[in-house]
Amino acid sequence: MTGRWPRRLSLCAAALLALAGASAVATLTDAAPWPKSAPAWLDRSSPIAGPVPVAGKSEEARAYVWSATRSASRIRLRGVVPSGKDRRTVLGMVKAHFPELEVEDRLKVLRGGPPQDRWLGAVSFALKQLSHLKRGSARLSDFSLKVDGEALSATDYAEITKALAGPLPAGVTVAKQTVKPPVADQFTFVADLGANALSLSGNVPSEDARKQVRELSRQLFRRPGLDDRLEVASGAPQDWDEAVVVALRALSGLDSGKVAVSGLAVTIKGVAPDEGTAVAISYQLRRDLPALFSTSENITWKEASASRNIAGRIPPRMTEANGSRPLVHLPDLLPAPE
Repeated sequence: MTGRWPRRLSLCAAALLALAGASAVATLTDAAPWPKSAPAWLDRSSPIAGPVPVAGKSEEARAYVWSATRSASRIRLRGVVPSGKDRRTVLGMVKAHFPELEVEDRLKVLRGGPPQDRWLGAVSFALKQLSHLKRGSARLSDFSLKVDGEALSATDYAEITKALAGPLPAGVTVAKQTVKPPVADQFTFVADLGANALSLSGNVPSEDARKQVRELSRQLFRRPGLDDRLEVASGAPQDWDEAVVVALRALSGLDSGKVAVSGLAVTIKGVAPDEGTAVAISYQLRRDLPALFSTSENITWKEASASRNIAGRIPPRMTEANGSRPLVHLPDLLPAPE
């Protein structure tokens, strides 16, 4: 029995040393410098340091987050503000941008945020972009901005797209932008060919589509002027791009005229250099348009002493009884590959 006591004492001593070591490690850990991954705006000398990084938390959980969401009748505010004074400043900005909307304020004061002037500048910029939206949201995570929603108008869409492309307020970066153009009541594209210029008006589904239409127009029409009054909008029908290409090619065969793509209906009116060209344009337009689109032509030619509509000379597409959707096309000029 006596021989067991030294062993027990040794075990107790080892346990005490282990506890003392753990305490020392904890003390050293508490005194360690801030991790490099902590947000740059944190004031390490402040007794209240703000959102403290926690092991296992994501960067998003450590960030200083503020958001505003706009609906038809109200704007909801969420997240944190550095002080009560800053909260009142933000509410004043909201009232200035959205005087007609009800404000749902659920902001919380949390000290230790980003530099005040820069943060308020970022919030003001975010609210300005939100004012261009019919519905949507703007969200700041530190100085990283996300904006999504539907623009109020084509002008608003152009302005918000330009603003988010830069230059941006100090420190602000755009993490994500998913703003959609407004939905057109009637998605319409019009090309008007005059003696010296081609005028484009109506809707296009995107800025890229606008650029492509302009490039195609310069290739097809030898006119000194191109008047672009197109506006970006949502609501383009299926195969819209193909229909516009076919319509512009048909118009390029005329000396003057106008073609319109309104919804699923294509109309063309103008003057061809001769009767053969007039007939060919109408035929090719009906042949090449996507199946969902219908067409109406009123084309005359120079030798005609009076206006003639040659549409009646071109066999129409077969349609359903209600005339809503073409069932078959006219045969192609070239045989289909076997």
